[in-house]
Amino acid sequence: MVAVGAPSEKLAEILAKEGHSFLAFDDVEALLKQAESRPALIVLWVENASSGLTRCVEPLTRAFLETPLIVACRSIERWGIRAALTAGAAGIVLWKDLATTLGPCAQAVQAGQACVPRTQWRQLEPPALSSREKQILGLVVMGYTNGLIAQQLFLAESTVKSHLSSAFRKLGVRSRNEAVNLILDPERGLGMGILALGGEPVAPTLAAV
Repeated sequence: MVAVGAPSEKLAEILAKEGHSFLAFDDVEALLKQAESRPALIVLWVENASSGLTRCVEPLTRAFLETPLIVACRSIERWGIRAALTAGAAGIVLWKDLATTLGPCAQAVQAGQACVPRTQWRQLEPPALSSREKQILGLVVMGYTNGLIAQQLFLAESTVKSHLSSAFRKLGVRSRNEAVNLILDPERGLGMGILALGGEPVAPTLAAV
């Protein structure tokens, strides 16, 4: 178990009730120094699951290849779930549900299963963006305005706006800046799906202002 303060006490209480013996570590680095050990399970408390989740999970899953890892956190967004699982996590439990979900999740991941909150399992799949939506989002990332995108792709500007509105809904964002940040964030795993569409890339003809 890797946790500090109150989370450590709560996790320890639940694990003890489930019959698990455990050791608590203050940070990932402290646990990595025990890489020669073979724990049956790692529970990693992540205070802020919206930032740096992969950097916490990957070193542990590389060092303890045979050990399933559960991420425990107060909340997590859809992209955080995908990032955690891609980095090697086997399960995710939320703070408010710890008492009822940590034990069953531990059993599931030790049996070779992945385990995430039921309310969020649909969020594991990437959004089903159309080729045109991906193309337009790629130009948004390059800094193109709607007018320039319309010129580049020989579309009406209203059509560009319609495609962007649809793409924003699928991505769960509300603005161009949020969309760009999401696409360029390597932990969220969307960049290659949107920026690499296959074939020849669209060459910019005019820099956006």
